[in-house]
Amino acid sequence: MTLADLLGRARCLLIDFDGPICAVFASHPATAVASHLHDVIRARLDGELPPAIAELSANPLQILGQVDAIGDDELTRAVADACRDAEITAVATASPTPGAEELLRAAHDTGRRVAIVSNNASAAIDTYLRSHNLIRHVDAVAARFDGMPLRLLKPHSFLIERGLNAVHAQPADAVFIGDSITDIQAGQAASTPTIGYANKPGKHQRLTDAGADAVIDAMQPLVQTLEPATAGPAT
Repeated sequence: MTLADLLGRARCLLIDFDGPICAVFASHPATAVASHLHDVIRARLDGELPPAIAELSANPLQILGQVDAIGDDELTRAVADACRDAEITAVATASPTPGAEELLRAAHDTGRRVAIVSNNASAAIDTYLRSHNLIRHVDAVAARFDGMPLRLLKPHSFLIERGLNAVHAQPADAVFIGDSITDIQAGQAASTPTIGYANKPGKHQRLTDAGADAVIDAMQPLVQTLEPATAGPAT
């Protein structure tokens, strides 16, 4: 399916945050955040670090998933809070994705609604959008919130469905843009078309194999596809 096909019928865009909008951990490495979460877990488990968590040294969100599987609500809350605070710190030096602002503006200018759909903390996303004056182009944020059951993070369809509800859209009226296999899986679970953003070597094939309806290597093709459609999405 072409970008023109996908975007031409889309009344709203659902967009992942880390990757399509910015590189959250560009100057505040994910490895440092993961190490901090390890410390929080050790302090709660008398110095122990479960092997499945010890292996995760570069992906804080995967650590959240493993902590949730332990079934200790207090531990899960402590680690989730620490991850949220680290993300808020990280977005202060996050690197904007080239073309992301133009994409948000083009969607807004062509009458489409926009929802940010992300496993990252909603507080961090709101902080970034406001500091970069992007909040005016975003209608809703459907992201990890305090107390949210972590089993509902993508690839579960919960956050996409939450985003759709926030902008009053049906799955077929939207397209979800994400940069991970779990994004594609979440879109499929919600019956929402997906566009994979291959921002790193090897991702193009992985996102294609995961079943993305289209795969891009930059945001500009989306902007260029939207900009001629000054009359907005087809009715």
